Amino acid sequence: MQLSRRRVLQGVGAGAAVGVLGTPGSATEPDTDTDSDDDDGSDTERLFVHPETGLLEGIGDLLDVIEAVGGTTLLEYDNFEFVVAEVPAESRSTLLEDRLVSDVEEDDETGIPDEWSPSIPDLLDPGGGSDCSRHPSQQPSWGIERIGADDVEPDGSGVDVGILDTGIQTDHCSVSVAGGENVTTSGTSSDYEDRHGHGTHVAGVAGASDNDVGVVGVAPETDLYAVKVLNDDGEGRYSELVAGIDWCLSNDIELITMSLGGDSSSSTVDQAIEEAHAAGHLLVSAAGNEGNNGDGSCDEATLTYPATHDDVVAVTAMNEDDTLASYSSVGSAIDLLAPGTDVTSTTVDNEYAEASGTSVAAPFVAGVAALCWETREEDGPGPNDSIREILGETAEPVLESCEEGDGLIDARGAVGDDRATDGGEYPVVSSSPIDRVVSTFERVVDLFTGFLEWLGGLFR
Repeated sequence: MQLSRRRVLQGVGAGAAVGVLGTPGSATEPDTDTDSDDDDGSDTERLFVHPETGLLEGIGDLLDVIEAVGGTTLLEYDNFEFVVAEVPAESRSTLLEDRLVSDVEEDDETGIPDEWSPSIPDLLDPGGGSDCSRHPSQQPSWGIERIGADDVEPDGSGVDVGILDTGIQTDHCSVSVAGGENVTTSGTSSDYEDRHGHGTHVAGVAGASDNDVGVVGVAPETDLYAVKVLNDDGEGRYSELVAGIDWCLSNDIELITMSLGGDSSSSTVDQAIEEAHAAGHLLVSAAGNEGNNGDGSCDEATLTYPATHDDVVAVTAMNEDDTLASYSSVGSAIDLLAPGTDVTSTTVDNEYAEASGTSVAAPFVAGVAALCWETREEDGPGPNDSIREILGETAEPVLESCEEGDGLIDARGAVGDDRATDGGEYPVVSSSPIDRVVSTFERVVDLFTGFLEWLGGLFR
């Protein structure tokens, strides 16, 4: 097996600085400060370092430049030429002056909202812990029923969903994990266990198994991949987010869901997102939990990053009574609305919990996207733009304001759309009697038009 550059850096010897990935000390907790102090008391900065296009003869040239200014390369990527380095603060300008360097950018922080606080309802307390036979009988969350995911035939089979989060509990009775990667500094690359709870909750919403116990996800047969980009405290850096996207690119993970956010945008993360989108991957992100005025206006711009990026499907959250959640971020970049308040899903220690947030809403959209992807019978990345268009055009208007984007994600409408079933084996499932009448009428018109064209051809 060919080692990726990322794995090579994980195995380098003593003397490498603690970074995003890869040192013998990578099991230690990462330094979450942008600037750090080394042994001689001087300040250092964690930076993305971008090479000047066309001047590098090999990646080694860029690493030599970083070393020459007293820096240490922390992380390389498989699909991107830029690297992450720790550089003395006084050397930043010297680094930028080198002809092989086009740009540098700070490696900012990202993570889950601080106020995320799940609660374990008595009704779903498994009691038996790891004894799955003692877990409660399966109960779909209100969100599953509200978007019609319990009323469609596709189940996400054969579609990969990357959960870029705190990991996933791999032996949970209600979740099956197909694989994954830990791209944080905590633990080995194969240790993508969730010790926080957020990632397992997100995974359960998107694809908890349909096995008669606990809960069930939107796409219960989808292949869930635990891409651990946040540490056990729910904190991370943009470099780790990029590493997660990089891993999904290398492993042809069709859907990438990111229930996280940062305060600032990043041109480097922009590049990773744009290259993933261009390669046919669909990226979904929580809009953020920064709140809204509740006045139906999109004059506010409270979204967190990367939900603000055009190539990302930004998802905000609603309550069970079809109102916008007060915590939901809003803005003109919102694409879709999804259930987000008091949603029951899986969590660590083989338990189930209710939690709220746009981070809960985002995997509802990823799950429906997986259902659509399956109906198209396309293997691997590719139909991201058409799937995104289907999700938007079949969404159900609920708030009748720009706060919801195109509206509430609708599994029945999306799966039943003719564009979703092209080449698929599933019948059209309309979301209402009116939709069925319209769909039937359109098919009759198409057939009649086709007949007239055939008849006209006979007399040419």
